[in-house]
Order: sequence, then C-alpha cells, then structure tokens
Amino acid sequence: MYNAVEWLGPQGPLTHALSHYEYRAVQLDMAKGVEDALSSGRHLVVEAGTGVGKSFAYLIPAIQYALQHQKKVVVSTYTISLQEQLIQKDIPMLAQALPIPFRAVLVKGRGNYLSLRRLKRAVEHSFDLFEKDESVEELGKILGWSTVTKEGSLQDLHEEVHEGVWDKVVSDVDNCLGKKCPTYRQCFFFSARRKMEEADLLIVNHHLFFSDLSLRRGGLSFLPDYDTVIFDEAHTMEQVAAEHMGFELSNGQVRFLLDSLLNAEGTKGFLISLEDPATRKRVQRARREAQGFFKEVEEFLKEFPEAKRVREEGVFSGALVQSLRDIRNSLGEVLKEARNKEEELDIQSYRKRCEAIAFSLERFLKQDLGNYVYWASRSKGRLRRITLHAAPIHCGEILQKELFQKVRSIVMTSATLATEGNFQYFKERHGILEADEMLLGSPFNYRKQVTLSIPVGMPDPADYERFRDYISLRVRERLEGAEGGVFVLFTSYRLMRDVYALLKPFLDERGLQSFQQGESLSRHEMLQAFKADGNSVLFGTDSFWQGVDVPGKALSQVIITKLPFSVPDHPMIEARIEELEARGEDPFLSYTLPEAILKLKQGFGRLIRTQKDEGSIVILDDRILRKPYGQRFLKSLPACELLIG
Repeated sequence: MYNAVEWLGPQGPLTHALSHYEYRAVQLDMAKGVEDALSSGRHLVVEAGTGVGKSFAYLIPAIQYALQHQKKVVVSTYTISLQEQLIQKDIPMLAQALPIPFRAVLVKGRGNYLSLRRLKRAVEHSFDLFEKDESVEELGKILGWSTVTKEGSLQDLHEEVHEGVWDKVVSDVDNCLGKKCPTYRQCFFFSARRKMEEADLLIVNHHLFFSDLSLRRGGLSFLPDYDTVIFDEAHTMEQVAAEHMGFELSNGQVRFLLDSLLNAEGTKGFLISLEDPATRKRVQRARREAQGFFKEVEEFLKEFPEAKRVREEGVFSGALVQSLRDIRNSLGEVLKEARNKEEELDIQSYRKRCEAIAFSLERFLKQDLGNYVYWASRSKGRLRRITLHAAPIHCGEILQKELFQKVRSIVMTSATLATEGNFQYFKERHGILEADEMLLGSPFNYRKQVTLSIPVGMPDPADYERFRDYISLRVRERLEGAEGGVFVLFTSYRLMRDVYALLKPFLDERGLQSFQQGESLSRHEMLQAFKADGNSVLFGTDSFWQGVDVPGKALSQVIITKLPFSVPDHPMIEARIEELEARGEDPFLSYTLPEAILKLKQGFGRLIRTQKDEGSIVILDDRILRKPYGQRFLKSLPACELLIG
C-alpha cells in the first residue's frame, strides 16, 4: 500500500488519476504529519492555511490506517458545507483515484430517521394526536414519501414538517422494538446503522460526536467503537463540547412535552386514547406550574435584554420538578394496564421524557454540578423563548479525561488554531497535555492578493452614536468604489441593524442588492443569493465570520467594523474571566485577547479562497495600530500589503 508521500507526491497516482489535481508541497507535509501521528498513536494539532488542501491531507492517511488495522476512523466537521464537500466531492474523487476500495458513510443522529411503525401508529391515532388539519396533511405527505424514499431521513424529505408532527414518527431509542419490530427489515435507522458498522470512515459533525461522548460518560454510546478521530474545523471544538457537556431547558420544551400528552383544552394528545383522568389532571397542573415558573424567570430577566447569570440555588420555585415527577409516577400506574406493546412503549417514552426534564431542572435549581456556570436567557420576537443554561466553565479537564486519555490518536486541524505563532492557548483550553504540532502556511500569495486597510481616527466605541456614525461613513466610503461583493462584519446585532438602516437609502440609490442577517432569508438562502448576484453587500454578525466560502469576484472586499472581543458581561465569558482571576492569571491576556485573535483570523480568511482571488480587507478599528496588543493581531494575520490612514 502506498504511503502519503507516494500518493500525494508530484509523480503519485493522484496526479495521473485526477486531471485537475495539483501537487502542493505543504499538503504533502501535512499528510506526512497526520500519517506519523496515526501510525505512532499520538495526538496532532495542525494549523493549515486556506488552499493547503487539508481534506486530502488527512483523508488519505485515515483511509490507509483504517484498512491496514481494520479500525474505524471518525472524521468530524462543524459545518454542513464541509460535510457535503467530503461526502459528495472529496471522498468520491479518492474512491475513483485509489486502487484500494474503502467505505465511507455520513452518520446522522437517530432523530433524523423515520420510524415506519410509529408512522403507522400516528396515522391510526391522528384524530387524537393533532389539533390542526395542517398537521394531519403533513402526516399524509410523510406517509406518501415513506413509500418512495430510500434513505428515510428528514434531509431527504423536501417538505416542511413541523416539530410536533415529526416527533410522532421519528425513530426514538425509547420507543423502539428493535428486532421484534414488524418493520425491522425495512427500518431506515437500522439500515443506516448497518452501513455505519461496515464503514471504514465515519463522517460526523461535532454536535453528534460530542453528544456521543456525553453518552459514553454515562456508559452508553451511539457511534461504534473507534480509536482514531480527526477534527476538521477544530477551532469550534470547545464551543460544541461545552454545549453537550451541559444542558439547556426552555419553556418551549416543557410546553411541547405537556401538549404532546394533553393540550390546554384537554381535547388532543396521547392521553386522549387512555382512560386516565388522574394523569390528565396532573398534566394540567404541571402546565400551570410551568407558566408560573417561567413567569418567575422572565421577571428575573426584566432588567437584562438577553441573559443573566444565576449565581445561587433557590432563586426560583421547584414545584415544577415535583409536578413532572407526579406525571411520571402516574404514568407508571397506567403502564400496568397497557393494552399492547405499542402502548407500553409510548407510556415508557413519556415517563422518560418527564424525568429527563425534571432531572435537568433540578440540577439547574440546585446548582450541584461542580465548576459549571448557570444562566437564564430570553430570545427576542413574538414567542419569547425563555431558556435555562448550564455549561462547564472550562472543558479542558473533562476533554483530557474523557477524550484525549481514552482515544489513541486525535488529529485537530483548522486554518485558525494558533495565536502569535503557537498553540499554547488552544491546547490549554482543550486540556491537551501532549501533542505533536504543525504550523503550516498557505500556498496563496497574500502580499499580491490582499490589501489590508486600516483608517485612523476612530471615536471611542463607548460613545455609541458617534461610533455608529463613524462606521456608517467609513462603510459608505468603501462601497462607493466597490467592484464585486462585500461582506460587512459586525460583533453586535444592534450596531449592524443601526448601520444598515442608515445605509439602506444609499444602497438602494446605487442599485446595490443588500442583505441583513436576521431578516426574512435564512443564512443559507442569503449566502446563495449573495453569490448569485456577484455585486451585492451582506451585513452579518457571528456566523458569517467563519465557515463561509465565497470564491471569486462574488466577494472582493471584507469590512471588519470592530476587533472581535467577546462581550464580557455574557454569563459564560464572565465565569471564565472570574475563574482565570481566581487562578491569578490576567483574563485579558490569557483568554479575551487570544479568542479575539482567532476570530479576526476567521474573518480575514473569508476573502481569499483560491489562488486567483484578490481583494481588500478593511479593519475600521485603529486600536490594532495604537494599542500595545494591536501588534499581536497583526502578527497573527498573513503578511500582506498594509495601508494606514
């Protein structure tokens, strides 16, 4: 079997098999590093700039290792677009070029698959379950689709389906008969599971991976056993890990559970099919308790626009916990009288859902998870979603124990992992004690392809109106002579909305199509329309700083309105800062600044996606020039032509 050097070298098989394959020395260096890490059972952190060809550099060693050792390799990404690139483009190309057959499969969570047995049951009980005719219509569409779909996953259903309908037909671990199910042979989930067991490469996303890791902490699992993991887009690992090692609980989740059992009018829901007045009364009591509880939380948040930390136990009433457990206990009595296995499974499933919510709520109220931060938040808009959050302040210790000590070899790669030329910050945040390191540049010629402009004379951001007007004026100046598409990136929704409102008449007058994140279009729809126009302006916040690929003239300028320092009053950021202060560290130097540097590198990286791209980056924040920390930002960016003033 060829090694990475032979596969990716200038005279290797890929050069002959793929007409457009281009030998890149830096790609070969990365492939050798990955190959060495996998063969020696070591961890590897590798930053590889845009254009290196990271996916081939880790896929080829991964395929070799999986086939040689008969082991599965997990490849985890953050964005759907990268998953699609791997499954639809890169892996098929390698399958065509390599003479050795291998199997790769995209792994989706169980909640993506239709259960044929549950669909049949939902159709039979649709009159009891659904309040609206539209829900029954959606169920009918799912029934028709079930006869033609080969995959049976939600992504394959090209119809909008409400959560309440899909919940009644989804494959559910707590509502599954396994091999005893009459539809087991046709089951979409178990068919996908068999393909997963037979595969050499498992392509997953970070959310699925860390959800599985959380299950493993409790002795369960979804993914099969593995001893090798490759994280692409590894700069997002800590964020996703924190989400899955903690929990969230919203008023919508509680309402959804109670409505599924019995709606507020007492006319629809699972309990309609049961002769059980006692449980019905307990559901309605829990509904009143839930309304009162979340009203308490909303009152607690009254003076805070979005989120507020909960620093001690006993702030809110715990009556809802007991009400949910009363429903669970009442359903336990009903379970004894279940008329068939189907009904027994449904009852058991609802009992577990009641207990899961009660358990999470109890943990939040008692605050008995060590080194966690707890907070409440509310979303804007008509529905007023109120959510309770709990998350570890620092994931490093958990990841070290549950991931890096237990998995033989882990490769972490991204275009943005290093700060000031080293991986100290990344390794500390993730609990990595030992790992090989590679800091690889990009094959792009940034000095010729990019101009970095930094105006001076910026007003103090604390003077909001002057700062807003300054940003609006500078953005307008840059748009006056713009050719091609422009990203205007913000760190705050408020500033984005205000600047967009000031510039909208100018944009309309110039005939420039413009998009503002959070308006009618989804992120994906907005990006597709932006690419199609080729000469438009997109105003975006956090999610447009990363994971967005717009090659060519469709994006010729990126305007960064402010250095991306995290807002220090967010409960999670506040807790991390307090933890660092307690350890005697400077939070700005050891956390706030490195985070901002990585975020700026992500924003910078939106512009140049191919060797033919060229354009300008504008940073409307002259603190990068006049503050002592500014050089740390500049040192972390690719060397390019710099224009000041």
